[in-house]
Amino acid sequence: MAFSATDAAFEGFRVVRRHPMALIFWSLFYAVMMVAALALVGGSIIGLMNAAEGLESSGASSPEAFMPILGSYMAVLAVVLPVSMIASAMIYAAVSRAVLHPSESAFGYLRLGMDEVRVLVVSIVLAIVFMVLSVVVFGVIGIVAGMTQAADMPALWLLVVLLGLAGVGLFIWLAVRLSLAVPITMAERRISIFDSFALTKGRFWPLLGMSLLAIVLSFVVSLLGSLVAMPLQLLAGGLEGLGQLDGESLPVILQTAWPAIATWIGVNAIMSALQVAVVYAPFSAAYRDIKGGQPNAEVFG
Repeated sequence: MAFSATDAAFEGFRVVRRHPMALIFWSLFYAVMMVAALALVGGSIIGLMNAAEGLESSGASSPEAFMPILGSYMAVLAVVLPVSMIASAMIYAAVSRAVLHPSESAFGYLRLGMDEVRVLVVSIVLAIVFMVLSVVVFGVIGIVAGMTQAADMPALWLLVVLLGLAGVGLFIWLAVRLSLAVPITMAERRISIFDSFALTKGRFWPLLGMSLLAIVLSFVVSLLGSLVAMPLQLLAGGLEGLGQLDGESLPVILQTAWPAIATWIGVNAIMSALQVAVVYAPFSAAYRDIKGGQPNAEVFG
């Protein structure tokens, strides 16, 4: 089976068309995750919003003024980040399963098993790789920029700009070359990270084009979702009044603002589920099409 970047980019819509119940399960999954996040850090987020508004109105710009906001943000992040990573591994695995193992359709392809553990491990390793690389690359650019400023040679700023562009290009190249790590892990049910290099060799530009088209399609979905969500939020009262509930207990917050909160969760859950299909499915489709010559009826059925 020949790999078509354009055809693979639309795989998310085909998944939803073939398995509409999967979209419902994914939407419910996102709704549960949002409710759980609200229960865990809802009060902290409201306090963070009020602190940010107070800082903006006061006009303070000293580092000390930002410390309370930074502390609140880190506290929220410490709770949300682990939950978000696990949820992302589950939903990415579900989308890949819908493409690569279509017969395993129970519960909208959602599971919490070894596939998800392997996807989580791959995601963490890739995140670490990109974080280390960003520290090295932008650290070098920062050093060169500092030396250029100290030398008072404006012409050398062209070198800094070129290094910055080269750094961005390196990240894009590496992201594309590693983009099939999760699909390989899901299809072959083993942790696979750098095998993606062999599979993407000679296919950088088609895969980059597929990725950009998927991002554009996701943006269109987001835009259409916003057009639908805006009047619904206005009818429900909007979320602007949540700032007045700072310090209140979660039951009081829910009792006061439940229509706006429920509307926000419902709309965002559906749009998030559709967007994740649009963005993630193309990479599994690319893997399936590139490996289409292998006689695995379940994977390529």
